[in-house]
Amino acid sequence: MSHPHAPPPPVDPPERRQFPRWRDPTTATAIATVAHVLVAGAAGWFLLQQLAPVVRPLLVAVFLAYILLPYHSRLRHHIGGAASIGVLAGATAGVLFGLALVVYVSLLGLSEDVPHLHARAGELLHAAEGALGNLPGWAAALKPSEVPLARIGSHLSQATGVMISLAAGTLVEAVVIAMYLLFLLLEGSRFPDRVRRAYPPERAEEILQIAGQVSSAIVSYLRVKVRSSLILAVPVGLILWAFGVKFATLWALLTFLCNFIPYIGPVVAYSLPVGFGFLWFGMSWEPVAVAVLLMCCHAASAAVVEPTMIGNAVGLSPLVLLAALAFWGLLWGIPGMFLAVPLTVVSVIVMNHFESSRAVAGLLRGE
Repeated sequence: MSHPHAPPPPVDPPERRQFPRWRDPTTATAIATVAHVLVAGAAGWFLLQQLAPVVRPLLVAVFLAYILLPYHSRLRHHIGGAASIGVLAGATAGVLFGLALVVYVSLLGLSEDVPHLHARAGELLHAAEGALGNLPGWAAALKPSEVPLARIGSHLSQATGVMISLAAGTLVEAVVIAMYLLFLLLEGSRFPDRVRRAYPPERAEEILQIAGQVSSAIVSYLRVKVRSSLILAVPVGLILWAFGVKFATLWALLTFLCNFIPYIGPVVAYSLPVGFGFLWFGMSWEPVAVAVLLMCCHAASAAVVEPTMIGNAVGLSPLVLLAALAFWGLLWGIPGMFLAVPLTVVSVIVMNHFESSRAVAGLLRGE
C-alpha cells in the first residue's frame, strides 16, 4: 500500500509520449484538411454540374463583357450609355444566334444526306475489303468486313442527332448570354466605385488590381485567338468550297471554334471535313487533294501563326492545359472545353495574389 504523502509517479513529457499514428496531432490535422478538401471538391463538382445551365452562359457573358467594355467606353461618348449597351449586347447576341442558326440549318441538311453517306460508306468498305482480301490469317481481324454496315449508319445518325441537339441548345443559350451580357455591361462601369465603397482602400485596390490583370489576360488571349482562328478558318472554308465539298461554311465554322480547344480541337477540325470529303466523293482525287491542302493549312497555323500571334500569352504548361481540358470537358462537355483555358488562366492569376496558393500558381505556370 502506497504512503499517502508519497510523490506521484513520474509522467513523461509531452514530446516523449507515444500516440497512435492516427491520434498524432499533426497527422490528425492533415487528415482533417484532406477530408475538408475532398468534401469541398465533391460539393463544388455537384453544384457546377447542377447549375451548368446558369453558370456556363454567365461565364461566357463575363468573358464577352471583358472584350466589349473598352468598346462600350468609346461608343457611349457618341451615342450615350444606354444606346451603346443596347447596340453591343444586341450585336453580340445577333452574331451568336446567327452562328448557331447556320450550324443548325447545316446539320439539318446533313441529316438528310445520311442515307447517301451510309451508301457511300458501304462502297468504301467493300472496296477496302477487296483491296485487303489477300491478308494473312493472323491479320483477318483487320478486314473491314468485320464492321457491320448497319452499325456505321446508326453511328452517323446518332452523331448527327447529337450535333443538332447541341446546336439547338446553343440557340437558346445565346439568348441567355445576351441577357447576362446586358446586365454586366450596365454594371461594369459602376464596379470600381462599388468596390471602393464596400472595402477599405488597400483591400479595394488589391481587388481592382486582380480584376485588371484578369481583364488584360482574357482580352489579350481572346483577341489573338480570334484572329489566329480566322486566319485558319477562312482558307479552310475557301478550299472546301473550291473543291465542291458540301457544307463548307459549317466546316469552316467548326474549324474556327475548334481552334479554341488546344491539342484536341485541331485534330477534330481536320478529321471531320476530310472524312466527310471521302464519304461524299469516294476514293477519287478530290478528297485526297482536300486532305493534303487542309493538312498544310493546319501545319502552317500550328508552326507559324499560333506561335507568332499567341506565343506565351497563356503562360500555362502543356500538362496543365491537358488536365484543364479533361476536367472542364468531363464537367460541362464541349462548352467546358472551350472555357477551359480562360478559366484556368483566371484561376492562376487569382491564386498568384495569395501567399498560401502562390506556389501552386507557379507550379501551374511551369515555373
